[in-house]
Amino acid sequence: MKPSEIRLELLQQHDQIRVIMEVTKTIAESISAGRPRRGDLSGCVLRLADAVRAHNCREEALLLDFIPSVDAWGGAREAIMRKEHIQEHARLDVALRGIPLASPDLAAVGVVALMRLMREHMDREEAAFLGEDVLRDDVVVANQTDG
Repeated sequence: MKPSEIRLELLQQHDQIRVIMEVTKTIAESISAGRPRRGDLSGCVLRLADAVRAHNCREEALLLDFIPSVDAWGGAREAIMRKEHIQEHARLDVALRGIPLASPDLAAVGVVALMRLMREHMDREEAAFLGEDVLRDDVVVANQTDG
């Protein structure tokens, strides 16, 4: 699979996750504002967790062996990816466990905060791992000379 194909696949997954996040956030904000509930917050968070887990597994399968070799910062990029995925999983797990136990208002506030953190995570990921400058089809070789 070419780097540009990897980038396209993972960015499409980010777009799908953002849609689920937006629906989840809309429901949570509605609950926080005291409007009638128009959706299943717990169900949305579960769908989001499933989508994020599947995406992270795919991302790790496609990138963890590749990222260290893309440039001089590849090893650092790999370490950041591993650390952020562990943190993201922990946040989702806390949210999943907390929603049924919390009052609807408290759960909604927590979900809105989680959505903000997840958006920030995906923005960082797109800049650090999924940019055209990182996942490029042309190979850049340092210290290469003609002849």
